[in-house]
Amino acid sequence: MLDQPVVTTADAMEAVELFAEKRWTDGLPIIPPTEERVRAFLDVAGRDPAEVILRVSENRREVTVGLAAINAVMAGCLPAYFPVVLAALEGWADERWGDGDRTYFYISNASTGGGGQLLIVNGPVRHELGINSGVNLYGPGNRANATIGRAMRLIIINALGIAPGILDHASQGHPGKYSFCIAENEEESPWEPLHVERGFSADTSTVTTFSARGPEPVENRVSGKPEGILYSIADTMSRLGAMMGMSGTTTVVMGPEHAGIIGRHGWTKQDVKLFLYENFKRPLTDFARAGMVIPPGSPRTFTIDGVDYLRGCRGPEDILLVVAGGNNAGVSSVITQWSHHIPLGQYIVTPIAPGKTASPE
Repeated sequence: MLDQPVVTTADAMEAVELFAEKRWTDGLPIIPPTEERVRAFLDVAGRDPAEVILRVSENRREVTVGLAAINAVMAGCLPAYFPVVLAALEGWADERWGDGDRTYFYISNASTGGGGQLLIVNGPVRHELGINSGVNLYGPGNRANATIGRAMRLIIINALGIAPGILDHASQGHPGKYSFCIAENEEESPWEPLHVERGFSADTSTVTTFSARGPEPVENRVSGKPEGILYSIADTMSRLGAMMGMSGTTTVVMGPEHAGIIGRHGWTKQDVKLFLYENFKRPLTDFARAGMVIPPGSPRTFTIDGVDYLRGCRGPEDILLVVAGGNNAGVSSVITQWSHHIPLGQYIVTPIAPGKTASPE
């Protein structure tokens, strides 16, 4: 099948057990990728299965459209989800990623830091495919979110050979390494959505892809002012353990309730980013107590009223701000990224090519 080894069995459960035995899974049962199922995905994409989407030079592995389709079937995707998976992979192949001879894709997946591949989906495809942007968006219960994100992980394991304990050396990892796919709640945001901010039209569907650690919740259910909410978020961004290992780029997934309060006070998205940037800091004495000495005058250090600080990022552009989640509590979240190889403000946002069928069924 598609120039890959063919395993023949009449029993689906036997196939599931075989894939587990061969370590071709993420530890969960898979959908057997029959030729008929894979062909349905390729028909939706309308692309040559031998086309190479992503190459990783470090281990001389590559992802073809055909391999991506096989793993998307295994993940439980519907065929209509496949263009999102392909766009996410194309984002990773963007030439702006990397550090000399090393690809950022490999660094982030093989690192002890344990990033998972976070996808943020924007545009009409969110509704066409039913991708969750609201209540429990990081959690279970939505097929599109769960299986699109899982397809990325299976591709990383099977096509690229970056498997736990082999090339994936995450010290702890996090549950998002199983699946990490969300959509922006554009309808409840007071600001332009992420893809519009990055120059796309509102009716274009896109996916933003990067390596991210797990979301850290920020609760502030009492403040009715932007400053109170944003100080809470900046404090979470500035926690010592994150700043000691962070690389300069942070995502703030702001709940609609928080965003609504801030927006009603007339704050723009740029106002929010600037406030967070200015308060994303930690005294150098805190780092010293943790055993990390940062001399004054080092990059991103500055002094206020005789106190030396380290700034958490390079500029407001290093803060990726999206609105997502349910409008039922004062909850937001902060996601640190394994992203020091991204140029300032250069997030990779990839348009999603329309599939050959309009319905997710």
